[in-house]
Amino acid sequence: MRPLFLAAAFLSLTGTALLAARETPGTALNAIKQLPRGEYKRIVRIEAREGTPVPERWHIITHDPKDENGVHEYVIAGGEVVASRAISQFVESVKEEDVLKESLVKVDSDQLAALAMKFAQVNNVTISSLNYALKKEGAEAVPLWNVACLDEAGKQLALLVVSAGKGNVISHEGFTAQPEADALARTETQAETESERQERRRAPKKVFVRTAPPAPAPTPEKKDVFSRMGRFFNGRP
Repeated sequence: MRPLFLAAAFLSLTGTALLAARETPGTALNAIKQLPRGEYKRIVRIEAREGTPVPERWHIITHDPKDENGVHEYVIAGGEVVASRAISQFVESVKEEDVLKESLVKVDSDQLAALAMKFAQVNNVTISSLNYALKKEGAEAVPLWNVACLDEAGKQLALLVVSAGKGNVISHEGFTAQPEADALARTETQAETESERQERRRAPKKVFVRTAPPAPAPTPEKKDVFSRMGRFFNGRP
């Protein structure tokens, strides 16, 4: 496993770096793009192991209403689907209510890696790899990222739980200290869901037509002004 020594290589959780994160290859949200048409609306769970910080494979589990157990798993590696099967090592069965609402998934995996490095720095520990898991507990629950931070021996050092929509840190078990507030900034305005991207692509392009500015209102001639002033002072209407 390659250690995560270069903190500078990770994108910051603030500013324009998050905007660039949308196009970073190998991230969870980019893996979702490789799914067959419409499958992103059925995602139940996303898993990846030994990311440094990018994992070799993403396992995306979707709900299949035609399957007895409701399970279908896509494995994404190298920017393409390398496996599609009705079985998963992560779940035995799923239901329709387990589906993650795509509008609530905006935080990408590289943002999580950057956050994990921030925590590692302030706690003076070295992370060698990351395990990612996106899921929710209960039909009405919000989706959460669980990021396990591992050492060189594969032992878990800490577990970060982060909301998938706003990027808020729910818990940081194993990390006693936490970074400054700017490293924990909200991220929902910097991320874009797959449905939002598709809507943006379908939206017609705006055409801007230049029009001449309206002509200014005519200014009363000075003689009219002085004429009215003369009648006023002479007592005439």
